[in-house]
Amino acid sequence: MGFHWLVNTDPAISFDGLIYRTAAVVAVMLKKVRYAISDDCIIEQKFPDEVNALRALPLPGYVLRELWIRTQNERAWRRFYILPETTAEIEFNTAENYRNTHFREKDWEKAPYRLDIPLPLLAKNQAEKRDEVK
Repeated sequence: MGFHWLVNTDPAISFDGLIYRTAAVVAVMLKKVRYAISDDCIIEQKFPDEVNALRALPLPGYVLRELWIRTQNERAWRRFYILPETTAEIEFNTAENYRNTHFREKDWEKAPYRLDIPLPLLAKNQAEKRDEVK
């Protein structure tokens, strides 16, 4: 996927490591579970401790947070964005050449909207909000 991996060596901060590449830094928590999770699973209800821990990380807002889940019988990780207000399973990411094995292309084609995450714009907006608070 073109990422570099940096392992978290501080056990007091609960995430497994950082992955980074040009224009993206992601805090990742890995979780292995015994049983498969359904395609319509609400991840913050299934794994509330992990989601809350990622949201509470003392990292800047431009550092994305992801929960990667692997079940006993699958050979691929399912990746979830952990955003401040919601979560979203990553179906595919062309920049990383990632494609979720549970990706439902027919559903995606019917989707009423698309989501693009403008990372530089997001960081700029957060910086402006910090300046307003000061």
